[in-house]
Amino acid sequence: MLSIESSPKAWLHQIYLNLGNFAAGSPHHYKVEFSYNHLIEQTSVPYQVQVSLPESFREFLIRESGLHQYQVKNPLALAPELRTQRWQNLCEHLTNYSELSKSTQVKVIKLLSSLCFHQAVLEYVPPISAVEIANDCDSASLALLRAMSDFILHSDRYLPYNFKDLETIAQNAPLGHLTRITAGLQILVELAKTFKDLEGARYWRSIVSKEIESTRPSLDAFTAGLLMSVYYRAAVFVPLLEKDQDTVIAEMDLCQSYAESLIPENQEQQIIAYENLSIIGESRTKEALWLRDFDLAEERARKLIERDILDPRYRLELGEVLLKRGRVDEAAQAYRSATRLGPPGTAVGWFMAGQCYQSLGELQVAYDCYLTCLHYDPLAISAVKRLYQITSHLEDEEVSSWCQLRLSQLEQEKHNMAAKGSNLPTYIPAVSTPMQPV
Repeated sequence: MLSIESSPKAWLHQIYLNLGNFAAGSPHHYKVEFSYNHLIEQTSVPYQVQVSLPESFREFLIRESGLHQYQVKNPLALAPELRTQRWQNLCEHLTNYSELSKSTQVKVIKLLSSLCFHQAVLEYVPPISAVEIANDCDSASLALLRAMSDFILHSDRYLPYNFKDLETIAQNAPLGHLTRITAGLQILVELAKTFKDLEGARYWRSIVSKEIESTRPSLDAFTAGLLMSVYYRAAVFVPLLEKDQDTVIAEMDLCQSYAESLIPENQEQQIIAYENLSIIGESRTKEALWLRDFDLAEERARKLIERDILDPRYRLELGEVLLKRGRVDEAAQAYRSATRLGPPGTAVGWFMAGQCYQSLGELQVAYDCYLTCLHYDPLAISAVKRLYQITSHLEDEEVSSWCQLRLSQLEQEKHNMAAKGSNLPTYIPAVSTPMQPV
């Protein structure tokens, strides 16, 4: 049986497998660490690392490392011999979950969510009524955590999501509680990004603006500054849909200004502020692409990699920029570099590298890239299509016949899933949650 030490990817992401081996890493690793510490120390803060990874992140990590003994849907299902003491501590809280105070339940659910156990979150947190949400801050927090895990599960499975739960929170959580703002911002962003609903985005921008105006005076300087930075990064979708370039640039400048003005007072605030600037850098890279300023886009993408050399997503970002610049060979190298760091960049990195090599006429290398992509993501229908093109050209009849068979299977699955309102995934989505109040 393989161990965590057998795979560099598993070692890098060990905190997701057994809450062990935390020294340093990307902000999402710190998110797990901070969530664990808050549970054990019974402390809380009105913010946390924003990026929330889906369940498929753990699934891809386990598939890539071959550590199938860690493939569980609930921490309690992990074999006792594989548990660290910290994992056992979590299990004890889960075993006694119904007897815990509601504030402790919030901390347990935050840790479950940070570990990507989103289905387990739904199992531990039942639907919460508008009356409960209105009368109790902890109930509002649990409702938000449940709604976000539900949203992440729907995004991960490419299923349509009903915003009813988020709307209930945004409209009924206690006045001045950050859950109202967080839920509203999430609705605003998704209406704009997914549905291109300008009127809906305008409406929720107005609602959230009023909530911030009344809530901001009660916040400490760090939380207020972070909130304003997060707000402008979400609110900018309105002028983006309006194609108002000047306002987009001005509001992203405000977003960045608030982020740069944060003065962290401890390690957690340092990581929160650092990650926020990285997320802004990613948004500003996309902004530069939208403005067709490719020099600026590349400069920002390279700075992102320098800021976090362990996050493959920024290398995928650079690959996209280089492709738009016509520097296909360099793009292939960027995509290949993302594959070394594990999910969420492995399968899509190999697929995009294959496209690059195929366009360069290096069909044998592209062939290998598509095969490797399918090794990590057997459902990658686009990789099968590309592989079929190459095998037909190279007269590789055996693999070409397999591609035809596999395509028919995947097309049928795609048809079945489309009937349910979803599509076959081709990459792992990560959701950026604006704020996570206690």
